[in-house]
This record gives sequence, C-alpha cells and structure tokens, in this order.
Amino acid sequence: MIIAGRVMAYQRPFLTAVAGNGLLATAPASVSFLLATLVVSALWHDPAGGHRVVASCCAWRATDLPRGPLLPLLGSAFLIRRPVEAVWTVAATWLVLGPLETAIGSRRLLALGAVGHALPTALVDLCWLASGRAGQGLAGLDVGTSAVVVTAAAALAVATRSLPVAAVLAAGLAVDVVVAPDLATAEHLLAVPIGVALALVFSRHRPPGPPTARAHWQVPLPWSVNGAPAAWTKRHR
Repeated sequence: MIIAGRVMAYQRPFLTAVAGNGLLATAPASVSFLLATLVVSALWHDPAGGHRVVASCCAWRATDLPRGPLLPLLGSAFLIRRPVEAVWTVAATWLVLGPLETAIGSRRLLALGAVGHALPTALVDLCWLASGRAGQGLAGLDVGTSAVVVTAAAALAVATRSLPVAAVLAAGLAVDVVVAPDLATAEHLLAVPIGVALALVFSRHRPPGPPTARAHWQVPLPWSVNGAPAAWTKRHR
C-alpha cells in the first residue's frame, strides 16, 4: 500500500479537485477528448453514413500528406479501431490526461495534445516518404490516441516532478521499441521531447487551475524520492 501510494502520489491534486468539484469541472478537456474519441470510433463502425463522415475527417494515411487536406491529420487522434485501445484510452484519461490538466490547465492541455499528435505524425510521415519506401507500410491508417497520451505522459512527469511516471513511460517506450517497432514507435519517441519541452515552457507561467476549482496546487521544483512533490501548497481563492 505504501509503495502504491508513493507511485500514485502525482494524482493527489487531481483527486482532491475531483472530490471537491467533480470530474467534469476538474478536467473538462480530458473528458471531452475521451467522449469525442468514443463517439468518433463508434461512428467508424456504422455501415451507413457514420463511416463516411469519420473517413473524411479522421482517417489519416501517411501518403495523404503530400496532397492534403490536413484535417484528417488532427482528426486521426480521435479514431481508435480496437476495444483494447478504447480501454487504454479510458485508463489514460484518468491516469495521465486528468492529472496533467489539473497541473497545467485545460487550454494548455488542448494545445499540447494537438502539437504532440500532429507534429510527430507529420515529421515521421515526411521522413518515411522521403526515404522512397512509400509503398512499404504506409498504405494503412495512421490513427489513434497514443501520440497524445505519450506527449501528455512526458509533460506530466515534468509538471509533477514524478519519477514513477517517468519510469513507467521509459519502460513502455522500451517495450515498444524492442517488441514491435514501427511507424507509431517513431512517433512516440518524438512525442516525448515535445511533451517535455512544452511542459517546461508552460511551467514558466502556471495557470490558476480549473476555472471552477477552489484551490490552486503549486508544484515545487525539487524532485521527490517517492514520485510526489515534497509539499503541496494550497491557496484558497
């Protein structure tokens, strides 16, 4: 129990805010991202008009990059095709996106997610196309929430000074590289420095927290051995 508490200590501000204000008020962007993902993914399996709509706005392929339009590049972050991806996204919303939104604010989370998804995807696609192997592995869909989550996890490790979050992220990336390296793996590796860089930029001007929150949790600079800041300072409005 003690070890589990130390590992999950980064969630304390998030859980406290949820207990006092509710999940939707605490993490509106995270909840909206999850709901949009589930709706878009459900429509993908609709044999009628739903599939066509999602295909036009969210079905991104790397070979689409030279000819555009680029809307599906952003929309592809909301499309998941397997049940395990849905379960993983729900878990990531609670474990990663919600706590990060509490730390940096809703608008910054949205910006981080958009950049963390679009930039690695576009860069990897460009490199792959420039290599002359466009017919080898690029014909399939390049969709999913993973780039957003990896970017957010990297930012969360920095924003909360959580060594356990950083360790879990590093372990996950290592498994990804060793077991099944592919186009998505390269995107994930690029997403990490993007998340770290954005978290450092955001840390210069911390937001006051969710609009409806009654408290502002400030994260001190030193890293804590148990994965949580040494002390949480609560400022009442």
